[in-house]
Amino acid sequence: MEKKQHKPIKLNKRKKANAVDDKYEVKLIDKNTPFAIREAFGSLRTNLLYAATGSESGSIFAVTSARESVGKSFVITNLAVSFAQAGKRVLLLDADMRCPVQQFYFGHGEDRQGLSEYLSGQVDNVEDVVTPSPIEGLYLLSSGRVPPNPSELVLSERFKQMLLDFSHKYDYVFVDFPPVGIVSDAAVVADVITGYVFLVRSGISKEQVLSACLEQMESLGAKVVGIVLNDVEAKGSGGRYGKYGKYNKYRKYAKYSSYSRYRRYQNT
Repeated sequence: MEKKQHKPIKLNKRKKANAVDDKYEVKLIDKNTPFAIREAFGSLRTNLLYAATGSESGSIFAVTSARESVGKSFVITNLAVSFAQAGKRVLLLDADMRCPVQQFYFGHGEDRQGLSEYLSGQVDNVEDVVTPSPIEGLYLLSSGRVPPNPSELVLSERFKQMLLDFSHKYDYVFVDFPPVGIVSDAAVVADVITGYVFLVRSGISKEQVLSACLEQMESLGAKVVGIVLNDVEAKGSGGRYGKYGKYNKYRKYAKYSSYSRYRRYQNT
């Protein structure tokens, strides 16, 4: 029987403005996605549902990493898709204002207004820059144009209050932050984040750097609810999934070998 190929969603192209990928081509999970891929995101979703138990309003989850090019944006995008497919009302927010990708994933382009325009006061009502995605139940707040002062915008009270307001309008909010090993944006709003998902890429992420980043986040009060080990060789995973950094080969969520010292961060 001929294996059915899952055709990628081809989105806008831009010259090398981002070190991760210059074509911004990504596959979103659907019924045709190989089972191992869907199961990996389903497992991660289940763990986050447990982490959110007891929340009086919508939960806010954030993703970060120690460095770039580990697959955090790909993972949080498909995680948000997974929650939307489960019937949840979901907002995906791109807070990586230095190196945004979500607006290109969904074909919005680099000139669309978004988070930076709202935080800088150029847009009064944040709902004016929130748009529905092609996925039912999934909404997108892209980063907007690259601002000169992204850290100051994230540190603003306006950003924190926006997240709190969103938690009352959506079942789940997913925030794509820049790598915490490069800038500290991800941890500055730890008091309103339900939990952080930390991305590790096999063969790329260094143990000493990871340890320092996790300790830094812990010292700032950030709750790391899980670590995703990405780009791991696993039989039966359905092959390499998409061109976005080959981020498709997942083992069971938060399962480690050489990263055993991080098991205290696991949620399973």
